[in-house]
Amino acid sequence: MRISALVVAVLLMVDVGALALGYETAPRVARPDPIRLVDGLPVGVVDTPVGAIAAAENYLASEDDALLSRDEIRRVVDTAWAPDERDVELAQPFPAAALAGRPATFPGLELSAAVAGAKLESYTPQSAQVLVWHEITLWSASVVPTQRWSLDAVTLVWDGGRWLIASRTAAPDSETPVPAWTSGTPEDSTSQAFDSRLAGMSAPYYRGVTP
Repeated sequence: MRISALVVAVLLMVDVGALALGYETAPRVARPDPIRLVDGLPVGVVDTPVGAIAAAENYLASEDDALLSRDEIRRVVDTAWAPDERDVELAQPFPAAALAGRPATFPGLELSAAVAGAKLESYTPQSAQVLVWHEITLWSASVVPTQRWSLDAVTLVWDGGRWLIASRTAAPDSETPVPAWTSGTPEDSTSQAFDSRLAGMSAPYYRGVTP
């Protein structure tokens, strides 16, 4: 009986050890990065629900981030939008202002752009719709730091191995969530505070890595 008990104990130890080793050595499943950088701009390249969300987030963040530059806004729209819809998007108020050079009329104008959240509304292998909540913050020596929040329904189409924006519709201001300042003093909201405390920083968005 003692020998049998010892054998059982050894076998149990072997089984447990093998199980633990299996967990430790099991290969991780590699998941493709949904975003590829093309000439420094994010491109959605995975036709899945997760890939559609990543594409919508990155495309809007890229476009928001380009609103101070005539050349950059055109480059982003040419990359992210379906060819037939590019002129329509460039005619919208914010892109049109960038093309007209209006940001240059405010010396030292700074912009920070970020995506706060996103939700998949619908998906097929050919198209998807994603709701994206995003914001831009503008400030300069003559412009008080100002946030603009948007809630956009972004329609994507899958074409040529990548996602493209076919359209986007912004919710009315009355239906767009806008956070309020919850801390700090009036001095913390000045352009001088933004310049001194955010110097050298950039607003990250959900760019992938170049494969």
